[in-house]
Amino acid sequence: MDSKGRKAGFSSIDFTGQLQITDVEKFEQALFHGIGRSKAFGCGLLMIRRV
Repeated sequence: MDSKGRKAGFSSIDFTGQLQITDVEKFEQALFHGIGRSKAFGCGLLMIRRV
């Protein structure tokens, strides 16, 4: 089967807990620009909220 016949997948992970930020600049970089190699495809984005 060629690449046109493949279906794309999506997965997400939910974590609950406390976050302690030790390097604000690195945290902001990850939050605003994402993490990982597939950022151009919308992957690696973070959603962080207060509960």
